[in-house]
Parts: sequence; structure tokens; C-alpha cells
Amino acid sequence: MSRQKPRERGYTAVELMIAIGIFGIGVTGIISMEKVTSVSNQHAKNLNIATHIAESWLDMLATDAATWNHPSKNSSGAPDIGETVWLQNVKANANTVNDWFLPAYNAPLLFGPAFDALGNPVNPATNPAAVAFCSHLRLSWLYQPTSDGNGLIRAEVRVFWLRSGQGFNQNFCNAGQVANVGAAAATFHFVQKISAIRENDQ
Repeated sequence: MSRQKPRERGYTAVELMIAIGIFGIGVTGIISMEKVTSVSNQHAKNLNIATHIAESWLDMLATDAATWNHPSKNSSGAPDIGETVWLQNVKANANTVNDWFLPAYNAPLLFGPAFDALGNPVNPATNPAAVAFCSHLRLSWLYQPTSDGNGLIRAEVRVFWLRSGQGFNQNFCNAGQVANVGAAAATFHFVQKISAIRENDQ
């Protein structure tokens, strides 16, 4: 008596198509997730760089105040805030968007408004193509200096960079674009830092 072997059965075309469809959906989801993760990581990196730039600016302004020391408790004479690099742009009242300004690039200090993709200062006049981040300042008096010194300046720094997929027709890190940048919140990401800069009374 012979025993019949069971017939081997392969996959049908329908089963193969269903398997391929499920596999395709899974791969598409993974690719989409990778794209979102990549964009989020890039934004976090840019946010970290911009925050570092803003903090560097506040440090530079505090250092700039070292030459702002007359009149002080121990000296007499006219105020010398005009000897500072950037603080001399202080205004009596800076409440409007038009009081933001593009700080000048200082060649001896190798520091200014523009920074490359890694957060290194660049001169926007000589290397505009390298600019990835730009910064504006707004300076206003909290306390006008008296004969005893004690001047205090409110210093605001905003650092901005282009949002992903946004185009801007002109170089955004120049003085002519200050008002345009302020009105283009949908085009740029912003980081803003505020501090008080005290007159050096030594």
C-alpha cells in the first residue's frame, strides 16, 4: 500500500501582493519618521547655536562696558560712552521695532552680526555666502549716568536664521533688512536674550 506525499503549496500572487503592500507601508512610515527626526535634530542644533551666539553677544557687550567708565565715583569729566564699540548706539527709549539695528563688524575683535552654520563669526561684507545666522541689537537706557556714574543699559539681542524651505531674495544680514526681518516671523526662527549692562565705575 503506497502512501501519498502531501503536495507542497507555494504562495499565490494575491498573497505576494498583500505582503509587498504591507512591507511598502512599513518602509514608508520608517522613511517619514527618519525625515521628521532629521529635521528636528537640525532645528535643535540651530537653536543651540543661536542661543550660544546670543549669550556671546551679551558677554561682548559687558566687555564693551569696560571702556565706559567716566564720569565715575573716582573721576571727573564728560561721559565716555562714545569710546565703546557698540554701546554708544544706546537710545533714550527703544520700544519700537525700528530701534533694532545691525551692529557693525569689528575687525580687531573679529566679531560682528553674522555667523556661519557652526556659529563662528564671519564678516558679512566680505563673505555674505557663509552667513547662516544674523543678530540685531536694541539698546535703551534704564538709568542715565549721573556725576557718580551708575549708568545702566537694557541690552536686547535677537539672533535669527531662515526656516527650512524659506527663501529670502536678498542677503538678510545687512542694515537695509532690519525692518523686513522683524516683520517676517514666518520666514525666520528667532532667539532673543535680554540683559542689563552696567557702567564700569572703576
